[in-house]
Amino acid sequence: MNRKKETTDPQDWQIGLSMSVLTPLDLMEIRTAGIACVELTWQAKHADLPDQPETRAHCNRVVDEIREAGIEIVSIHIPYGHAWDISVMDEQEREHVRERIADLFGMARDWGVRRAILHPSYEPIAPEERRSRLEYARDSLRRLAPIALACGVEIAVECLPRTCLGNSADEIEELIGVDPSLGVCCDVNHLFKESPEEFIRRLGPRIVTTHISDNDGLDEKHWMPGEGILNWKGILEALSQSGYQGPFLYEVRQPIPEAIMDNWRAIRLTGSYGR
Repeated sequence: MNRKKETTDPQDWQIGLSMSVLTPLDLMEIRTAGIACVELTWQAKHADLPDQPETRAHCNRVVDEIREAGIEIVSIHIPYGHAWDISVMDEQEREHVRERIADLFGMARDWGVRRAILHPSYEPIAPEERRSRLEYARDSLRRLAPIALACGVEIAVECLPRTCLGNSADEIEELIGVDPSLGVCCDVNHLFKESPEEFIRRLGPRIVTTHISDNDGLDEKHWMPGEGILNWKGILEALSQSGYQGPFLYEVRQPIPEAIMDNWRAIRLTGSYGR
């Protein structure tokens, strides 16, 4: 799939935020602030939580309320943790993980959500297991991609920090190389092998969504942009020049909708982004 586009203007991007579908934010605050879209996450590491009937009923109610508020749901975030690790060594366990993920693709289809964010592993990953775990993750992505497409859902593989798989542009390229329908979620807060700008220039045509927050250069922090060391002018310029079309989706701790929009207006004024 050819995703290469012309240079885009950041002011045209949707501004969004990530929130838990289990404990959603005030929807009127989101809408009043001018935030256009949300990503829904379970923030749960337990295998059975999204499958519990009462949880599903609650999620369906929240989704209906979001729609009624006029807010777009641009993506769901597949839960992560050992119970959701597509690279786990045991073959039978990997199959169970894929079944649980495929079930969530069905939920996304029923909700009319067209993108699912997926972590390629949990951690820690031992150095001697890394090559095998990469192959297992690639195989899982190869199997999951057509299932997602049948549900009308695009998988966005997220770059991750520390020992997780996908902690560099090289590994993300290797992981998504198994299927042209796979996109990339560029979490700028997770990148330490290279700068976010370098990652974006490498993967730009395959980046379909973002997670936006800041860090201290040592580990992920999920701070608001400007509170850490990331080069926001460079990040926006790289996204713009790669043809990125949004969303610019904040994944920060304790998100406040109005503060997010104030932050976006501030960092948008840091440069001309190549225009």
